[in-house]
Amino acid sequence: MTTGGSVSATAQVKIAPRRRALLALSVTLQTAGTFRIDVAITASDPAETTTANNTRHAIVEPTDFQVVPSSVLVPSLAGYGGQFNHHVYAAISRGVGVTEDNVGVMEQEMRALHPQFSRIFFNQSAFTDPDRMQSFVRTVLLAQSTGTTINITWQGGRLDAASGTVQKFAAVLIDLVKNRGVTRLRWLTLQNEPNSTKLTPAQYETQYRQLDPYIQSIRGQVHYMGGDLVRDNQQVWFNYMAAHMSDLLDAYSIHVFWDYWDTQKLQDRLTEVRAIVDALPESERKPLYVAEYGVRGLRTLNGVPQGDPGVWTDGTPIAQTNVSAFQHAWFDVLSARLGYVGTSKWDSYFGKYDNGTQAYYMIGDPATGWPLFPLYNFIHLMTTTVKSGWKVLGVDELAGTTRLLTAYLGPAGETIVGLDTAGAQLNAVSSTEDPYSIGGLPPLRKVRLVIWNQDGDGLDGPTTTITTDARGVATITVPQNGVFVLTTLRLA
Repeated sequence: MTTGGSVSATAQVKIAPRRRALLALSVTLQTAGTFRIDVAITASDPAETTTANNTRHAIVEPTDFQVVPSSVLVPSLAGYGGQFNHHVYAAISRGVGVTEDNVGVMEQEMRALHPQFSRIFFNQSAFTDPDRMQSFVRTVLLAQSTGTTINITWQGGRLDAASGTVQKFAAVLIDLVKNRGVTRLRWLTLQNEPNSTKLTPAQYETQYRQLDPYIQSIRGQVHYMGGDLVRDNQQVWFNYMAAHMSDLLDAYSIHVFWDYWDTQKLQDRLTEVRAIVDALPESERKPLYVAEYGVRGLRTLNGVPQGDPGVWTDGTPIAQTNVSAFQHAWFDVLSARLGYVGTSKWDSYFGKYDNGTQAYYMIGDPATGWPLFPLYNFIHLMTTTVKSGWKVLGVDELAGTTRLLTAYLGPAGETIVGLDTAGAQLNAVSSTEDPYSIGGLPPLRKVRLVIWNQDGDGLDGPTTTITTDARGVATITVPQNGVFVLTTLRLA
């Protein structure tokens, strides 16, 4: 067997008269591209009477990546979104610049984002503070207007029937669904990061079981998500939820935060939790969500403390950098590859949760006009090219590559999202261009290509159209710190 004129494999075979034999030969092609492979039979003993059928050839096109439609990693994707700050309409946020005159800008930007899976806190201070209650309700209605699937999370504190908090919380939830038309409320979580508190797993279970009888009228719409776990002691909590709460819970959730220089944690958290859930008895496994995730920067720069979540090396708030957005993109692509159903970024827009400052948001403060940071642009690209309810498909790839792809398929189209993890620390324009050859696509099909951060500006680049070849292979080139989307969808 020869490839490109060079012998790549040989083998001897003995065939009985008037018989057939199947001979397997392997050949390794070192690069992607189109190759001709020739196979020839030589030196027959005894000599053949005819040699007309002794040669054959085939054209093959190995690729860096191959979409595998038969490999379904997620049957129905919930999608991508972010936390809605429930205090944005309350006095605590009005005191730092949010007004009725300017908050409409943020609302328009959130609707334009088309978030798909999002989370909202309920804080029990709203029971005694009408201003905070109206802010919570208004936030839920804003989320409803964006079309996102809503998770409401009891933020923390005592929740039981004896104190009356269970009954009050149930009344709030029923009011949202029955009286305010919140059809997008689908998930309910009790307690934020309970495995970082003094709460025991048994006490956690009791809260769900005490609440459940009071919300039976909306349980057809609202399901329970359990966990919101950080890394500490997570194995014990997963084991308990699986063994004692699988009759109640319909999903598990985790939180993931990492320093921008420690992307190993990004990978480890996703893979270790995937392994924990996969090791549970099959009847106790649940779909996995990420209810909070985010990147942290330097907390001190030149000896000066920086606010949460820190800054880039030049003092730029980390949430405003391309590095942060790129690493979030890496997280989303990897989470889908590992079978996570949805992710909710912490968090979406400027607002005050408490007296501290948590500037993780994708939309900046009203004093500067609610600016859109690079991550907003990437999430917008995702939500306009990947749809809720689509499947996540497997992708075969070259061993040892730093590039990472995820494929999505739905009734309306197909989308592939990819990046090179080697670009995770590049905040400026990249001088390195990465080639990608991707197989498993429809042959001779026009597809749209959009590259986030193509010019190192944190923006979604222009839409271009490419055509797959006769074997369904798309070939593109992308800056190392860019994220590309190939989609069959028509984009505005």
